Amino acid sequence: MAGARRILLAQTSFLGDVVLSTSLAQALARTDPEGEVWWLVRAGLAPVVAPLVGVDRVLVLDKRGADRGVAGLLASARRIRRLGFDAAVAAQRSVRTGLLLALARIPLRVGYAGSPGSPFYTRRVARGGAHARDRLLALAEPFGGAGPPPAPTLRVDEAAAARVAARLEAEGIGAGESLLALAPGSAWPTKRWPAESFAAAAERLIPGRAERAVIVGGAAEASLGAAILSRLGRERVLDWTGTTGVADLMALLARASLVLANDSGPAHVAAALGRPVVAVFGPTVPEQGFAPLGRWVRVVGRSLECRPCSRHGGSRCPLGTHACMRGLASEAVVGASLELLAEAGHTRGGLRA
Repeated sequence: MAGARRILLAQTSFLGDVVLSTSLAQALARTDPEGEVWWLVRAGLAPVVAPLVGVDRVLVLDKRGADRGVAGLLASARRIRRLGFDAAVAAQRSVRTGLLLALARIPLRVGYAGSPGSPFYTRRVARGGAHARDRLLALAEPFGGAGPPPAPTLRVDEAAAARVAARLEAEGIGAGESLLALAPGSAWPTKRWPAESFAAAAERLIPGRAERAVIVGGAAEASLGAAILSRLGRERVLDWTGTTGVADLMALLARASLVLANDSGPAHVAAALGRPVVAVFGPTVPEQGFAPLGRWVRVVGRSLECRPCSRHGGSRCPLGTHACMRGLASEAVVGASLELLAEAGHTRGGLRA
């Protein structure tokens, strides 16, 4: 279909899902250069896409707060309906998202065939493709989407970049100094490489490969940050866990020379910003289609018969050993980091390979 002037891209899942969906947004925009692509995201994630399309084209669904329940669903539908969308794309498969778009009376509603929300779609597409990005791009086909698949792309908010630069300067880190970012958290406990392993890897990279390190993550990662800080000391690492919003997190990762992360949102953010990323995978594997996409990405994991044990990770190891993470040596991550940096040849704003 061509000529849909205003399209709503509904992606109210997690940070990494939103990052991967930027490829879909680009594909949709390419089908109608004169049209508008708007976003619907969960609370807290508007800063991820606002620099790409402008704050006026980002809607927030606070599905665990003000927009929860039947009353919240109906109020959200009325709010969306008033904006007069010609079409909507359900990047998720949920019943609630499909119902919301139907209640908003959007004429063309595209989603995956066979998904829980499919009864509410007017067009259904097969969910095929090896990577999640490619499965998302299938949703652009009813609009005439074709051509080379766009890479996930993000843009840093200028005000956030200025805040982060000022904060680093106050901590004694100048614009020309190399910076290692550590993202030890994950929504799922089994996807977390131990904090002591992150610290051991950082010890091999500081000094010599980076002047300082910064630990990033939400308030839930505070204990992980404290554990890394206690081993490395304040002269080598700053602990920013729980002190940055999403916009500042993005700005910090964009400033980083190398990012060490788990299979989590920050790895996707860093990759989409073009930074060198080493992502540690445990219960999940890249073949499931959720690895970060970018030119300078390396995935590190152990070869075990029990991997993968789940699609998204879990609260505890099914075998009780957590061997995929506990048995992954820091030397493997450091080796991948050095190889990546040597290949990338990052010298401007990067670690010295």
